[in-house]
Amino acid sequence: MKTLVTIFALFALVYCTSANTIIVDINGGGQYTSINAAIGVANSNDTVKVWPGTYLEQVTLNKNIVLMGSGYENTIITGNFSPSITVSSGKLQWFRVTSLTGIGIMISGGTVNNCVIMGCANVGIQSNSGTGTITNCVIWNNGSYGIYAKSPGYLTVYNCISRNNTGAGFYGDSNYGCFNRMTLSYSNGSRSCTVGNQGCIDSDPMFASSLDFHISEGSPCWNTGNPSLYDPDGSISDMGYFGGPDCPIYPVVTEIIITPSGNTINLQAKGRANY
Repeated sequence: MKTLVTIFALFALVYCTSANTIIVDINGGGQYTSINAAIGVANSNDTVKVWPGTYLEQVTLNKNIVLMGSGYENTIITGNFSPSITVSSGKLQWFRVTSLTGIGIMISGGTVNNCVIMGCANVGIQSNSGTGTITNCVIWNNGSYGIYAKSPGYLTVYNCISRNNTGAGFYGDSNYGCFNRMTLSYSNGSRSCTVGNQGCIDSDPMFASSLDFHISEGSPCWNTGNPSLYDPDGSISDMGYFGGPDCPIYPVVTEIIITPSGNTINLQAKGRANY
């Protein structure tokens, strides 16, 4: 599980894709070059698929859609924004998110799963209102708390790794005592004013490197996630980005050559498989 291999694939994409999938490619190979533009035309239950690239825009996810990156290794949302992403509905997955000036993600609804939030100047993920769910994320090396549930916001968090942040990995709002704004389980990191805490640890996750968040069998996060959830290979879910039912088992595209041909765009892609 979680081994790396190099693969080559040749894809053909008809420019007019299916009605429920919208392609974003900053290099011009999709229907849109802007994530927000694609969200703007999406309907409920659509998927906005974002191809590899660094997207310098402040993204607002406010519809019941799936906003899907192409892996944290190559699909990055960043810039001088705080927050870089606002989530009030839908699902955000398979991105790397950072903020050069403040908060990475502000969440008041919907879910954030299998993302990496790292290098933010302030909090990695914060909630000021509403309710949200965060699963199988890595929150790493941020300038304040990793995940912060601020009253009256409420967060449910599980299978996450939040470490190497300036503040606590998981922090529920407190004012003369804990307000219990975060239910936390099966996660790795320091915690303050959280409730539940079943299966939680605070240990070195033993990542492959500071930028490669694969774990191996010796990691305390291996097969120690929520036991009612499973990884794609059928084992108990891992904590972190490469765990849980939404683990990105697809090949991560690392290089694309685009060749237009009439109404068809031919893509030669080099990728890396996560399993």
